[in-house]
Amino acid sequence: LKHILSKYSSILFLAGPTSSSPDYSSKMACFDCFCGLFGGEAAKKKADLKKAKGLLVTLIKEKSCGPILLRTAWHDAGTYDMKNASKPWPNAGGAIGSIRTDHEINAPPNAGLKKAITSYLQPIKDQVPGISWADLIQLGGATSVEVMGGPKINMKYGRVDGVPSELAPAPFGLPAAMPDQSQGKDADLKWAAQHLKDVFYKYHMNDKDIVALSGAHTVGRAFKDRSGTVAEGSTDGTKYTKRGAPELLKSLTAGGRSWTKNWLVFDNSYYTDMAKNDPEVITFPTDRCLSTDPSYKKFFDEFAKDQKAFFAAYADAHKRLSENGSKFEPASGITGI
Repeated sequence: LKHILSKYSSILFLAGPTSSSPDYSSKMACFDCFCGLFGGEAAKKKADLKKAKGLLVTLIKEKSCGPILLRTAWHDAGTYDMKNASKPWPNAGGAIGSIRTDHEINAPPNAGLKKAITSYLQPIKDQVPGISWADLIQLGGATSVEVMGGPKINMKYGRVDGVPSELAPAPFGLPAAMPDQSQGKDADLKWAAQHLKDVFYKYHMNDKDIVALSGAHTVGRAFKDRSGTVAEGSTDGTKYTKRGAPELLKSLTAGGRSWTKNWLVFDNSYYTDMAKNDPEVITFPTDRCLSTDPSYKKFFDEFAKDQKAFFAAYADAHKRLSENGSKFEPASGITGI
C-alpha cells in the first residue's frame, strides 16, 4: 500500500504543486479520496471506535451503568423485523441508532433509557464525533457485557445511522414481560413461551438463541416507574437494590427489582438461581417458561450447568442481533475492537 500511495503521490504532484498553486486543493482532495478508497477512512473509524471503547470501559467501571447501556443496545436492535427486510433501508428497523428519536425514546417500552443517551453516551459522542450513534449504542452494549464479566463479543462496526420513513407504532416489536391480563400460571407460561418465539423468530433467532439472550437478565433491574411490572421504583428497592446495598456497587440509581442477587455481574446465575425462588428477585412468565417449556428447557439446563456454553451461545446471538438491519461502511465492516 505504501508503494502504491508513494507512486500515486509522485504522479499526482509531478508538476511540484505548492499550497499556492491554483490546482493544489483539487489535487489534494483527489489524493485524500484515493487514500480513503484504500482504507484511510476505515482506519480512522477503527481508531475512533477504540477510543470510544476506552471511554466506555471507564464509564461503566466508575458508574456501574452497564445494564442500562445493554438494554439501550437491545432496544435499538430489537425494532428489526425480517418481514420488512425487502423494504428500502432502514425501514426494516434494527441497529440503526433510531432509538434516539423522540418517536422511539419517549415511547413506553424505552422508559428510562433517555438517561443512557443523554447522560452516558452523549459525552462520549462529543469526544468522538466521528463514531455513528448506531455504532456507539452497540459498542456500549457489547462493552458492558465484557466489563461486567461476560464474554468478549466479536462485534462488527461501521454502522450508518438511519431513521425509518415508515414509523412503526410502539412497542416496535420488542418483547413484553407479561401478558396484558394474567390468565393463571399455566396459561401465562404458555403465552410467554409463544410470545418469545413471535418476537425473536423475526430476528432470525432460534429457541437456543432465545434462551441464551434471555440470560442477559442476569444483570439489570425492572422499575415500577419504567416498565411498571414490579412494585419497587427508583425511591425504594429490595435488599439487593436499595440504597446502601453492596450489590449496588457504584450505581447512581438505587431501587427497582433485579432478576439475580449480583445484578451487576454477567454470569450464568440467571439459570442456576431461578429454582431457588428468592423472594428478593423477580421472575416473569417470560423467564420462568424457559425452565419448563420443552422447546427451551434443554438449553436452560445446559447453560445452568456450563457457563462457558452460555457465554459462547450468548456472544453468537448478541452479535447477530446487533447486526440486524444495519448498513455498514465499509460493507465488510470493522472488527478487532
